[in-house]
Amino acid sequence: MAREYRVISADSHLDLNPEVWTHRVPAKWRDRAPRRVVMADGSDGVVCDGSAPNSIGLTRNVGVPFEEIPFQISRFSDPVGNGAPELRLEEQDRDGVDAEVMFTWADGMFRNAKDDELYLALVHAYNEYLAEEYMAASPDRLIANGIIPVTGLEDALRELEHCAELGYKGITLNTFPSGRGFPTLEDDNFWAASLDLGIGISCHGGGRLGGFGGGALGSRKADPVFNYPRIIDSPQNHKGDALSLLFSNQGGSHNGMAVMQMAYAGVWDRFPNLKVYFAETMVGWLPFCLFMLDDNYRRYQPMMRHFWGMPDLERKPSEYMKDHTLWGTLYDPFGIQVRDAIGTENIMFSTDFPHAAGDWPNSRQIIDDMFDAVPEDDKHAMLAGNAVRFWHLDS
Repeated sequence: MAREYRVISADSHLDLNPEVWTHRVPAKWRDRAPRRVVMADGSDGVVCDGSAPNSIGLTRNVGVPFEEIPFQISRFSDPVGNGAPELRLEEQDRDGVDAEVMFTWADGMFRNAKDDELYLALVHAYNEYLAEEYMAASPDRLIANGIIPVTGLEDALRELEHCAELGYKGITLNTFPSGRGFPTLEDDNFWAASLDLGIGISCHGGGRLGGFGGGALGSRKADPVFNYPRIIDSPQNHKGDALSLLFSNQGGSHNGMAVMQMAYAGVWDRFPNLKVYFAETMVGWLPFCLFMLDDNYRRYQPMMRHFWGMPDLERKPSEYMKDHTLWGTLYDPFGIQVRDAIGTENIMFSTDFPHAAGDWPNSRQIIDDMFDAVPEDDKHAMLAGNAVRFWHLDS
């Protein structure tokens, strides 16, 4: 029988000491696997394959007064949220949360590996540890996203299928599946597989999927936002990028960039059932963004068509946003007030635990404030129902 959820954090975090999982790394790589080191100030860091230390960071402290955060010494043994899965369940109970969908910082750190074989081994081992040891303590409450490697479509597909075999409900993308920073036709194989496997796709920390050009790990140059069909060099065109025109006069907010990248690449039209969740973006900005996308499209699409060869879209930019995306919000009462712009069905609440942007162990107070006077059906959708639907938690 499926669990009845009242509150699901659709964006929490795992900041685990590598000592708890590196036994999963094949023996031949273990001396180059991530390991804990002590920084000069006594805080913990992580070194991967001889890299400079990756700091835990002060923003991973929660449950202490804001005035005390600058003076914390971050250690794996001290901040909440970093312990055994059984302790994590107690922390959920204390916060009034039934389950968490968890993202990791480790995926970026793994890219410090000096060769692809080691990098892929780390991704594989970490995914196996989370599924078979950490989440196993309570699979319906500890819901981690699997890591997808950035070394090309073949590797991405292989690890997606591995995640499905391990029982993952969702994965996180940091680049497009090919490893590029713009969508390619070969990515279609990944989108199709994710739909067939019923795995939810997430992007964390903003609406742009990054990417790197060719070359070995650690030496790649950043990709442009789109592989434009043509670029006409003209003194009349003083704009450096076509897609950025859609975000003109939006105060620098590019949270919808990946949505527009995929729209112009025809992804949404080819996969009408595909949806992507963008975590930790908040939602109060969405009404203005939706309006500006459509207005900028009306103004600048002729330029984009002429100078960059960008085809006209089949639908308005705002319609792609509404039909194919979900957005994660922390404490954002204004965003909840204007929820109808994007649709209640496209918003998911998050605690960001155990990071300082959240309010553990007082999330229920935040919820009461944010959702005051919100109809019960809408409230339940944003607090739990949308997460159940997106990650298929009822199956």
